[in-house]
Amino acid sequence: MLESGCAKGIDVLVSGGFISVNAQQLVSAIADLHPTQSPSDHLRLALLLSIHQPDLGRLADSEQLATHCQEVVGRLNASSDQHAAVAGELDALAATSPCEFTPDHVWSLVRAIKVQSQILNLYLGS
Repeated sequence: MLESGCAKGIDVLVSGGFISVNAQQLVSAIADLHPTQSPSDHLRLALLLSIHQPDLGRLADSEQLATHCQEVVGRLNASSDQHAAVAGELDALAATSPCEFTPDHVWSLVRAIKVQSQILNLYLGS
């Protein structure tokens, strides 16, 4: 899982009054923020940041980047934890006989659907 930390900031291109941050700059700043994480984690976080903060120019400020990274990492970690817990419930449910199906099993399935929906919303920005 990702950890939170401090960002060094991003060099920005100013063109026509607009601040633009390219993907390489964002990934580089994230790598500085999370140096122990893998390149895949850096790319994943950059993707999630771009989904949840469409104005990447705002991430040029190191404090804004750190704040948004912490928010996204927190949401990702919470979703991952919930997914792991529900996966255990579903494994236990799969081991039971269909004849032994109870209302608690239905609630396990409902929780699993809600967790999958949260993860999907995280990646779709909903």
